[in-house]
Amino acid sequence: MFRLPLATSLVLCSPAFAEIVRFDVEAHCNEIAGAGGTYSSEMYNFCVRQEQTAYNSLKARWDAISSNVRAHCTQVASFGGPGSYEMLSFCVEQEEQAAASKPTFKY
Repeated sequence: MFRLPLATSLVLCSPAFAEIVRFDVEAHCNEIAGAGGTYSSEMYNFCVRQEQTAYNSLKARWDAISSNVRAHCTQVASFGGPGSYEMLSFCVEQEEQAAASKPTFKY
């Protein structure tokens, strides 16, 4: 019988190792490029490059982002459309900054 080493099986079964959400970047960028009634190849190309940069950055640290922030920001980033890694990245950044600097109420 084949057995995985304990460390490997823990990694594979751990909920902390979540796969980053998959958005339809091409659909999102087509919407952006077609905004205003005319299609812009330059806007499409720019959008894809920006989305790729945001995706690469998020993928590298996805497991370190809290599951609550990942869930909330995934909903925000996909609201009303196919989803955007740039919006996801912005949301994660804002949520992490807010969590690190909670104000206190004083009477």
